[in-house]
Amino acid sequence: MRNTILPFDELMKAVLEQLKSQKYMDSTLTVYRRTYNRIHIFLNHHGTDIYTHELGKAFLADSNVSKSTFVAYACAVRRLDDYIDGKPYRCHHGDYDEQIPLVFADTLSGYLQECIDNGNKPATICSKGRTCISFLNFVENAGCSDLSQLNAGIVSQALLTFSNKDAYARIRQFLNCLAEKGIIEVDLSRIVPHYKRGMVLPTTYTPDEISRVEASVDTNTAIGKRNLAIIRLASRMGLRAGDIAKLKLSEINFSTGYISITQEKTGIPLTLQMPCEVVNAISMHLDNDKYSLEDGYVFHSLTAPYGRITTSIIRHALNECFAAANVNTAGKKHGPHAFRSSLASSMVNDNASYEVVRRILGHSNPDVVKHYAKADIENLRMCSIDPPIPTGIFRDYLSGREVITHV
Repeated sequence: MRNTILPFDELMKAVLEQLKSQKYMDSTLTVYRRTYNRIHIFLNHHGTDIYTHELGKAFLADSNVSKSTFVAYACAVRRLDDYIDGKPYRCHHGDYDEQIPLVFADTLSGYLQECIDNGNKPATICSKGRTCISFLNFVENAGCSDLSQLNAGIVSQALLTFSNKDAYARIRQFLNCLAEKGIIEVDLSRIVPHYKRGMVLPTTYTPDEISRVEASVDTNTAIGKRNLAIIRLASRMGLRAGDIAKLKLSEINFSTGYISITQEKTGIPLTLQMPCEVVNAISMHLDNDKYSLEDGYVFHSLTAPYGRITTSIIRHALNECFAAANVNTAGKKHGPHAFRSSLASSMVNDNASYEVVRRILGHSNPDVVKHYAKADIENLRMCSIDPPIPTGIFRDYLSGREVITHV
């Protein structure tokens, strides 16, 4: 990680240009500029023109401002910190990523490179890396700085720190790799429990509930027009959030009424005809989205930076729509995939064949669609069997006429 040292005027200009390249509005840049001018004055009072992390923290600690202003100051400081550290632009700042202990860095790098060579996708490599880093940090904090000294006790304690049990499989694979390479003498992967997710029913909502969600959208605003188009793509056509986020104008043919995409998850081409409600919603949205003609994407964030919409923005928007519609979501998912599973369940309830459902959802494996049949409540009711009438001792027990004593 580099540490850039620049006079503050140059650093400020570089950060502002970075924000400008992300299409931040002039009014937002003015707020950043004012904050950086205050930081510059603060640096001058401390006899320096070079910004550091420590001086950034000192500036925040010395600021006696309202909560909202302090949040803006903190965001401006974090952008300076990111720039001098050589980190790429990030729209939202969460906690910084956990760092790998230096003593284990080479071992982890070798393992992840082996995963890459075995064809693991970037997202898989990222999740394996995060899990292993957390595991190795616990190992170091437990006083083990040499993996050859790793024992079952430390591994067991480390596993207890993971609330997401999906991490067990990643840790098991990492430990198995260490054993195969002779870094640890005993294959400790054998003590890692096998965790299997419980089989759950897909989340579904009734057509009435989905209509209420749509009706709750304020289509007098640009955000409302955008959100309604997103909802209808998910509820009427079953598109995944990733495919909606990456949808391009070139993939929509308004003359024929078809959308043709290559699915992000499977890489399989998919062509679907748009219902009239979808065509109208997209057309209404595009009339108010000035950024679509600039980069070719259909949906954009309507707050800075004004780039292509992300799946997290879609989830957040739909959560707000469910809340506004006062639809009961207790114990149920209420993101974009809930619309997809609701569509599948409705088609199954309406006696659509599994093959039709499979093609609309874009699945290559026909068995996948059977998952949605579990929510086919109406047809399942037709298969219900009345229980036999109780007789004998069991009937007496149910009626309370006889108490059965267990010896």
